[in-house]
Amino acid sequence: MGIRKAKRADIDQLEAIENKVFVYDRLSRRSLRDYIASPRVEMLVATQGRELAGYSLVAFRKDSVFARLYSLAIAPEWNGKGLGRALLEASEKAARRRGATAMRLEVRAENQPAIALYIKAGFECFDRIDDYYEDGATALRFEKSLRIRR
Repeated sequence: MGIRKAKRADIDQLEAIENKVFVYDRLSRRSLRDYIASPRVEMLVATQGRELAGYSLVAFRKDSVFARLYSLAIAPEWNGKGLGRALLEASEKAARRRGATAMRLEVRAENQPAIALYIKAGFECFDRIDDYYEDGATALRFEKSLRIRR
C-alpha cells in the first residue's frame, strides 16, 4: 500500500469510492475535482497497485490553527486492512506540515467503526449536532491536538 496526493487522473476511482461508501452527503465529481486542485485542501489517496483503496480530504482555513478532516473513505473491499488508520495518520502529518495544531472532524453518531478509529487515534468528542446530515442524522464532533508531546 502507498499513500500519495490525489491527482486529476484519480477522479473516476474517487467518484466510485464515494458512491460505494456514502448513501447521503456524497461529494460530486465536480467537488472532488475542485478539491484536488484547491490550495486549501490536502487530498490523499491510499493505493494498492494501480487501484485506489480509499482517500482522505483535509481542509485548511487561512489564519486558523484547526485542520478539518472533511472526509475519510475506504472502499468496502479494503475495509479491515488498516487503511483508515494509515490515511488518518498521513492526514495528521499533512496538517502539521501546514502549521495546524489541532484537527477536528464530524462523524455520523451511528458510525461505530469510524468513531472507534478516531478514539483509538486520540480524538475526543466535544459536541453533538442533531440534524447535521442530509438525511437528518446526528453528528458527533471530535478534536485532537496535533502538538508533538515531548
